[in-house]
Amino acid sequence: MTLLQRLLLVPCLAPLLALLLISVSTPRSASRLQILLWTSNPQPIGLWMAVAGVGGAGLSGLAALLLMPAAPRLRRQLHQPVEPGRFREDFSARPPKPADPMPERDIRDPAPTVAVPYRIVQRGESQSRPAPVSSEVRVEPVASHNGAAMGWGDDPDQDW
Repeated sequence: MTLLQRLLLVPCLAPLLALLLISVSTPRSASRLQILLWTSNPQPIGLWMAVAGVGGAGLSGLAALLLMPAAPRLRRQLHQPVEPGRFREDFSARPPKPADPMPERDIRDPAPTVAVPYRIVQRGESQSRPAPVSSEVRVEPVASHNGAAMGWGDDPDQDW
């Protein structure tokens, strides 16, 4: 445990120590603890405070210990010797080749086009139909129906 951890341990345990001091100073008044239908024997309030404080500190300490990271597992390391002088020979004899620069174009040139091969899988039917001549259009008058006699599906404007 480092010196800093030891120094931080005192303020962290100070509330527990204060609770224990208060519980020792109140030993006279007795009370019962009732949980649902179970009732305990009458014990001093100081004892109940001490049990609660020590129990809470123990549970929080246990949780802190369980959350601490475990030691890392040992791993095998494989060291392979490098051929002497290989690294220096590769770059000193042949300097690395610079990357090919992109071809430059003038600002006024149009954007390049991309040719993509394609194939027509299925031809659709043409949607263009000749427009009907006004003499061919038939207009049939709709018989007037009483509004009360019409049902949900009796719309005369729809030609089903």
